[in-house]
Amino acid sequence: MPIVKQLVVTLENRPGSLAELCSELAKVAVNIEAIQAAESGAINPVRMLVKPIETAGKVCERLGLKTVVEPALAVALGHRPGSLGRVLRKLAARNINVEYVYGTIEKGTSRAVVIMGVSDLAAAAKFLH
Repeated sequence: MPIVKQLVVTLENRPGSLAELCSELAKVAVNIEAIQAAESGAINPVRMLVKPIETAGKVCERLGLKTVVEPALAVALGHRPGSLGRVLRKLAARNINVEYVYGTIEKGTSRAVVIMGVSDLAAAAKFLH
């Protein structure tokens, strides 16, 4: 399984903040391939797989947003009941904790790609290859 780079943007939880970010990314042809935005308070992390990531980082900098590039695990799953559960059980059996998860559909296929933050990225990537 590949390790991917995701952009984590600290975003104020207010009407229009996510819309502004997405619109500004679109203006410079940054494609959002997957996104996770969850309500947790006044300031929230928004995780995104974006291309090109460098351009997205510059947009965020121009907007005054704090960003971090983090590695994450990208797991390709078949479009079948139980696919995600099997992967999660394998990680749990090796005492690897899943800290967050979000997903997207792989363009041109019937497969889903799930992005995970895990407690031991190297071990998970090696085991699930």
